Amino acid sequence: MGHGSRHRRPAPGRRHGRTQDGRQVAPTTSPRRSGSRAAKFVGATVALSLGAGVTAVMAGAADNGSAPTSLRVSANADTYVYQEYPGENRGAATKLTASNQAKLHTRSYLKFTVAGVPAGVSPEAHLLLSSDRNQPSTVELHAVTDTRWNAMSMTMRNAPAVGGVVATAKPAARQKSLDFDLTGVVKGDGTYSFALVAPQADTVSAVFASEHGTDGPTLALDWSGPAGKPAPAPPSAAPSTQPALPSMSPLPTSPSKPAPSSSHSSTAPAPAPAPAPAPLGSTLFGTSLWTGDGSSTTQALARETTAFGRPDIVRTYYTGMPKAWPGSAGVSGGPVAVSFKAAPKDVTSGRLDSQFASWFASAPKDRPIFWSYFHEPENDVESGSFTTADYRAAWVHLAGLADRANNPQLRSNLILMCWTLQSGSHRNWQDYFAGASVIDTIGWDCYNKSFSKGSYGDPASMLGKAVATSKAAGVNWAVAELGSKMASGDNGTGRAQWLTAVGSYARANGAAYITYFDSTVGGDFRLLDAASRNAWRQVIAG
Repeated sequence: MGHGSRHRRPAPGRRHGRTQDGRQVAPTTSPRRSGSRAAKFVGATVALSLGAGVTAVMAGAADNGSAPTSLRVSANADTYVYQEYPGENRGAATKLTASNQAKLHTRSYLKFTVAGVPAGVSPEAHLLLSSDRNQPSTVELHAVTDTRWNAMSMTMRNAPAVGGVVATAKPAARQKSLDFDLTGVVKGDGTYSFALVAPQADTVSAVFASEHGTDGPTLALDWSGPAGKPAPAPPSAAPSTQPALPSMSPLPTSPSKPAPSSSHSSTAPAPAPAPAPAPLGSTLFGTSLWTGDGSSTTQALARETTAFGRPDIVRTYYTGMPKAWPGSAGVSGGPVAVSFKAAPKDVTSGRLDSQFASWFASAPKDRPIFWSYFHEPENDVESGSFTTADYRAAWVHLAGLADRANNPQLRSNLILMCWTLQSGSHRNWQDYFAGASVIDTIGWDCYNKSFSKGSYGDPASMLGKAVATSKAAGVNWAVAELGSKMASGDNGTGRAQWLTAVGSYARANGAAYITYFDSTVGGDFRLLDAASRNAWRQVIAG
């Protein structure tokens, strides 16, 4: 699940099957996860067909004729649902989320079909979930009795009821994986369905879905040790009443606001496997391609390359809908941060779907594309052009279209002003944030405001809130526009030192990219002096 910004990594040459509801499932092998119980599932492997296009791998000493004693099963269905957008389907996304944020509540559903556990044994069972995001301190797994649901047609409106907690994960700080002990819950062959829930306020868990590749949800069973003894007789079941999920309030019969048009349907074919994305590695540095002086985008690229050397990434802008590739977004042939605009209600109406879908589908797959819908929306919201709810809904809709392109290089990039994080702005950045399941990176537009005092702001003071906010939200951070006018009394050496310090800070704190706003829009931020130019050239060169 999730768009390309939520990276898909299916291994080259691996075969993918399809479930009965038409969804792509993980390949027949899964990577070992060091430090987890799954590490002991080694030895010869025996492929076991589970039906419905799902294949598990049994590991055991097949070479000496003994029976297999372990089993790995990939999810044959997974998806998540929104409380705020009850008509939205996310069956093809590459990430699953459980969010309990103030304006975004989601929960995920996972289904497994187990076959091959010998009768009379009680296996040790663990649900293993992987991610590239830090996990909250507590994540719950709930029982779902109804196993008939279809991931490609499920929405909040028809999602099955969620039962009581069957397992709780308590990951360590900065831990990205989750391990739920389901021993005694998964007792043998059968179909099992679960819901992933974030019980704590202001937390979100995002994990890879089966569409992501070999690191999707895996149910690992083992009956080689003490857990393989005959299963005890089940105790008498006592009636139980389960409290309502803390992250999902009951859905009203008539939603208070219209849901965005679903970008998926139960009849839509599952996307074909995508190639693995090129690793970003260290922070990408570059500049904007300013054309306000009458130059073309190609001429702007030549100008910036002459001044700073070949950029790692360029920042380009479409004032309206994105143009067909290559357009200005593809002029450099390398990574790009590109933004476009359309009215939110036009997006959610679906009337622009064919144009957006074509643009996403034809995007290059050999470079990172940080795509941004309506950068810096804050002033437009305050002028009454649209609401933050409309804006978030448009993001959700576009993310669904990007998912279907199945391009791992498409990385959704919300762009906000650094000013929005200051108390004086009287804004809440979360009003614009559609959640970590939709947004991969937040790019901040940050400018040195100390130039009028003859100084340059300390990078930690200027960017610290942006870094902390992004990381707390479970997304990557970047600076889509970095700029500073020449400070009073400076001949360029002061700004050069500041640029070097910003570059070091960005690398040390894992920025996805930084692009300098080499433009006269809103003031003269161009790096025309030799010292500043050389400093940014050195930052780009690394």
